[in-house]
Amino acid sequence: MQVKSAIAEIRTRLSTFPALPTTAALAVVAQTIPAPTIEVEPAPPPDLDQIAARIIQAFSAGDVPERRDVNLAPWCLWDGRRPLVREPTVLARFLAHVRMASRKSTFRRLASAYIVRFDPSEADRPTSALNDIAATLRDLASRMTGPLTEAARHLNLFDPRTAPRTIAGIALDRNISPSRVLADFGIQNLGAEAGLAEAAFLAGLDRLRGDTSLSPQARLSSIQAWGTRQDGSVIFEHRRGTYVDALVLPLANVDVDRTAMDATLKFLVARFGDPRLKQARWQPMASKPTVLKWLTALSLRQFLDVVDQGAYDFQWRYRRAFWEAVHRRGLIDDAWVVFDEVGDRTARRLFDVKAPYARWTSGGRKPVERGHAVLLLKVGRGVVAEWSHNGRCNIWHDRADPTAPALSKALYDTDEVRVGRQSSPQFKVAEITHAGSEGYNWQVKVANEIFLLTNVRVMESEYRV
Repeated sequence: MQVKSAIAEIRTRLSTFPALPTTAALAVVAQTIPAPTIEVEPAPPPDLDQIAARIIQAFSAGDVPERRDVNLAPWCLWDGRRPLVREPTVLARFLAHVRMASRKSTFRRLASAYIVRFDPSEADRPTSALNDIAATLRDLASRMTGPLTEAARHLNLFDPRTAPRTIAGIALDRNISPSRVLADFGIQNLGAEAGLAEAAFLAGLDRLRGDTSLSPQARLSSIQAWGTRQDGSVIFEHRRGTYVDALVLPLANVDVDRTAMDATLKFLVARFGDPRLKQARWQPMASKPTVLKWLTALSLRQFLDVVDQGAYDFQWRYRRAFWEAVHRRGLIDDAWVVFDEVGDRTARRLFDVKAPYARWTSGGRKPVERGHAVLLLKVGRGVVAEWSHNGRCNIWHDRADPTAPALSKALYDTDEVRVGRQSSPQFKVAEITHAGSEGYNWQVKVANEIFLLTNVRVMESEYRV
């Protein structure tokens, strides 16, 4: 038989040899071996105060507490009516006993308490209880093996002043969370919001805030990935002030393009609400004035872009040029828009940001025409209501005027946003018709009113078309 024929025959025969496994047997066995982790009880013992009292009594008398009490002592360090960290003598004797006993179980429990109750403010004080506990843990880690020892070596785990920055740096470089960094070292069941993870979270925000190389879009992507869970909720929500400030403050004095500004506003409004409506929620944010400035620009664009869809070009381009010039001068402190159903649909189509605006309600002597909209502005100490279509520009010179409209309401009738007969003589008002656009007649009149409100003159050359 020729060689070629023999090979062909072999290929047609059924093989009697067992097939090689797709995964090596050793790898299968290795996958069944759990990685070493640090276990901690999910809740403190019910008799926490009694345990603390016995520990304090024993150490104060120069004795050693019972082993069960020593085992549970880490729970008593920061919790209960008499936390051991507030008893310096007792704490010192407890830590000395832990060093001398050098038990791995006590070491793990003490390390768990340290990670969970880590406080950055204590880390900055060399004589704090946290630093004393960390020194004990460093000493013990040098004599032991396991995930805590590896974490101590690679994360500076038991150096309170450097551990948060080290963990944050690794997490940012690998694009993962601080809690994931801890989990990779076997510290994975202490809760994603343990004190040390929170401290690393803040350290990461500090690094991101100081990174001037990030573009606005890159900053948003980094901050968003750093501070939100997979379901979109915010990690460490009580730190939202620091979180939002790390995103916004570096952009406060930067000319942010519309695309980046809208993307940032979309993220902020979706997570924290509109600061014009959710004032208490925005209380911690030092960057709130910048966000309000961006929302003012957005509301102005909402009005101009939406009304522009159905307005006559020869008429509307003069309005746009004028109010954009006023905005460039920084004279608009706040803006709010009122739309009908046509404007509402157009705004939803044109703008991705779900920033709120108002709608018309029934009532008022002036009927609402199809597509009618009003732009409410805070200018100086007054309020301006600029109507679309052939509506007038209404100006109240004092927001204390009871007839002046308030901004940020959900519903308005037409009388609320027009200078009416009920105006009081003690408050100055003005009502200007948009006549003579090409000759800049109405523009000069409104500019004069704005000068009275702000003592700033918007020149004709600034809004000339």
